[in-house]
Amino acid sequence: MQASSIVSLSASAPRGVSLRRSGRKSPLTVAMAGTKKVNSYDEEWEKGFFGTGLFLEDREESGKSAFKRIEEKKLLSSVEKAGILSKLEKSGLTLSKIESAGLLSTAERLGLLAVAEDILTSNPATLASNSLPFIVLAVLSASLIPHDNGLETTLSYGLALIFGGVATGFVAAGFVVSALQED
Repeated sequence: MQASSIVSLSASAPRGVSLRRSGRKSPLTVAMAGTKKVNSYDEEWEKGFFGTGLFLEDREESGKSAFKRIEEKKLLSSVEKAGILSKLEKSGLTLSKIESAGLLSTAERLGLLAVAEDILTSNPATLASNSLPFIVLAVLSASLIPHDNGLETTLSYGLALIFGGVATGFVAAGFVVSALQED
């Protein structure tokens, strides 16, 4: 698409719609109401049996990494001011214990840093909505498992507590990621 086409498109675009190019060469990015979702125009699109179409909803590319966002939010200095590390040391968790337990190499081998970065760059609403099946499972386990004896009652409420805890973790993670992604 040439510059004259972009000018004519921007002149005919509805109010509140801005046209700008993303970091990639081919698609023309049309930003709508929010800053996170965009409609992309694929210039190389060809009609076929399967395909997303000429216009597709896409996410705006963020140039910042999760670690850069953490640095901008001054999360490490907040941890320092709160004294969290000294409280962990008083409770018995020291760096030498982490080292001797092999937690760092285990985290590296399991790819937990990549998982953490994927979580930190994911959509917070999607992350929080992952709690819904666990809320349903908590209600179902508390209501459908019979409470005829102590074992069944313990199992029922134990499962409900576990599912409720997982659901709470997803909602809390959604809020934390949302706070980290705010600009």
